[in-house]
Amino acid sequence: MQIGLDLIRQALPGILAHLPVTLLYFIVPTALTAVFGPLLCMARLSRWAVLRGAVMVVVSFLRGTPALVQIYLVLYGLPLIFGAVGVDINDWSAGVFFIAASTFNFSAFVSESLRGAYLAMDRGQIEAGLSIGYGRWQNAVHVIIPQTLRTACLNLKNLEIDLLKGTSLAYTIGAIEMMGYTDQIIGLNSGVGQLWLLGAVSVIYFVLCALLEVFFNRLFAFLGRHEKQEALRES
Repeated sequence: MQIGLDLIRQALPGILAHLPVTLLYFIVPTALTAVFGPLLCMARLSRWAVLRGAVMVVVSFLRGTPALVQIYLVLYGLPLIFGAVGVDINDWSAGVFFIAASTFNFSAFVSESLRGAYLAMDRGQIEAGLSIGYGRWQNAVHVIIPQTLRTACLNLKNLEIDLLKGTSLAYTIGAIEMMGYTDQIIGLNSGVGQLWLLGAVSVIYFVLCALLEVFFNRLFAFLGRHEKQEALRES
């Protein structure tokens, strides 16, 4: 036991030093998905059958294949695609490819969550917004988007937690974050104390996920208050 505690004391500063990298691999895909997720959702709701069909195939592929497979597809596939147009990206860091793969995967799941939430919304709420004088964009900002987000909020929370935990796959392609650094330390110590080190990094992930849980619970409550205010205004 003492060996395990000593190992944690030695390795913990290094693990925490890689925490910003883990957060980077989480925050950047989250920010990019805030753009691409809604765009995919709107494409799936489009009147154009060809666009709907094409996006459905892409989203289904991203949701139906393992994230690890997608990471390797991006790692080896993107250089070929860019190379075909004369752009060499082989010197890009592994982290960039991981962020790209995470964004593709996360956007697909978020788009479906938003689409389901939108389709579940009471159409009468949209009509009520228009009846009190809201224009198309005002209705979207004050009625459609808040209600869609509130309905999707709990599912989005689970997806964000999965994205955060998924950063632990980055080291498989050489993008070293907390889990990658921990794996290196375990290798250097020939597996001695690996349970202690894995337990330590697990606690860090658990705390981060708990903070996400608190954030989304507060967001859900805030959107609920906004929805009540809009209901009072429409009445």
